[in-house]
Amino acid sequence: MSGLLPARVSQEAFDEVVKENMEDFEMGPGEAVEDAIKQFKSQGVTLDNLDLSVPTDEARAERADFLECTARLDSCVQSDGTVSLPSCPVPASSIVSSLKTITDLCSPTSANGSVYRSLLVTNAAIYTLMNLLGVSPPGEDADAVLIATVKALRVLTKESLELKDSFVAFERVNTLLSSRLSSATITGALLALVKVSCKNAENNKGYFMKSGGAKSIMKAIDAHPSDPVVLGEACFCVNTLCKFDDFRKEMSSAHENAKEFNLLGIVPALLKVTDLSISTSHTKLAVAAMNATRVLAVNDEIVQSIVACGLLSRTQVQMSAHLHDSMLCGAALGVFRNVSGNDEIKSALCTDGSLQVMLEAMRKHTASSTVAEHGCGTIAAMALRKPENVEHIFNCDGAAALLLSMRHHPTVVPVQRQGCLAVRNLIARNQDKKEALTELGVEKVLKDAGKYQGAVDEAYAALRDLGFEASVTKFDADTGQVVKTQMFGDTKANFNKSTVASNEIGRKIDENARPANECVKY
Repeated sequence: MSGLLPARVSQEAFDEVVKENMEDFEMGPGEAVEDAIKQFKSQGVTLDNLDLSVPTDEARAERADFLECTARLDSCVQSDGTVSLPSCPVPASSIVSSLKTITDLCSPTSANGSVYRSLLVTNAAIYTLMNLLGVSPPGEDADAVLIATVKALRVLTKESLELKDSFVAFERVNTLLSSRLSSATITGALLALVKVSCKNAENNKGYFMKSGGAKSIMKAIDAHPSDPVVLGEACFCVNTLCKFDDFRKEMSSAHENAKEFNLLGIVPALLKVTDLSISTSHTKLAVAAMNATRVLAVNDEIVQSIVACGLLSRTQVQMSAHLHDSMLCGAALGVFRNVSGNDEIKSALCTDGSLQVMLEAMRKHTASSTVAEHGCGTIAAMALRKPENVEHIFNCDGAAALLLSMRHHPTVVPVQRQGCLAVRNLIARNQDKKEALTELGVEKVLKDAGKYQGAVDEAYAALRDLGFEASVTKFDADTGQVVKTQMFGDTKANFNKSTVASNEIGRKIDENARPANECVKY
């Protein structure tokens, strides 16, 4: 029945069946495991929480150690869900050691990391870890346990979507962000946990924001104005919370989250972060601030704030000074792309030198798909309904840089899609540019882009606008095979001329009219 949890068996039960196959039916190790898998799957049992290799003494000992660690942690949680170190049956050092063991065994570098992560779900140990976030009383031991717990949860929620969806301790996290605000180490660790646990998880973003998450992040920025770790993690959190990245959901709270951050004064706060990154030459912090700025630019009011306070000009300065840094250039172009939704701002970018710097970055960092996507997207936005901007773009060889980016990333669909949109906008009101684009080889580039489902409509439209023959490529969802429809304009549509003016309709109504008493019966 849909909605029910899948049936599971314990590792011990699986190992026992393998052992029975080997001892009672004289199967070889590989055959015994294969038969056990087949048996359980035929019964509808999911085995994603099990180690499906041949059982060994070493594997059994490792698993026993893992279960002992989870049991030790569970013994520290009281009936009301609280964790008081003076009442724990084990010392704080033992708790920290157990958390480290669990973290190591669940890490992506562990051979059976996915198995142990699944075990944390099946034996509910993930909830024990969440309870440990409330460790008390405050002090050195409690801080050590808290930091080890946060690290464990960060690894677990990063590597397992199931564990991420199980994470429900956002109220406790927000409480900690307030009560332990004086500690930069703990604040930075908690923000890193928020960043990881909310990425690709729309529900978690909602839980965090509803429990006061935006205010907690702003407090962290204010409390640690010169700590690059805390500030960087805060920017990462803003970027995650204001971005739609959970495609399991049809709706996103990203837009509303951005507006809430704006009301709390995030734009001036990011300006301070950016200034710190400039004064300390901390390019990674600058990138974090730019990425946060980009996702905040969701409406004209916020865009105007970004420009008015000087964030955009700082971005321009940073990009010019660090043209060698592809990551920073990609982040800066992301800001350019989003603020170019404003007609005045995008026209200013075309004339104040920003366009030239952007195109230079696109030529310099041809290997970066981020630079290519945001560069193509910015050109598309600049050219939209602005013929004069198109002239600037062509005068700076922007069309050539655009096609260069598309050629260097032929299989990166977002690059191809943005490139096709840019081509359409370049010639929509500047028909005289068709010949120049044709000489640059635009036809082949667009036809190559049309091979991908995510760019086929844009490529087809651009080819049509340029006057080239083209067919729409469709993909069968079941077989994955390409299906080509007929060429645009090959077949005349057989429309029913129901809108053609005619006197016949009045005559037919009169002929078929009947008295009301013949039409209505009582």
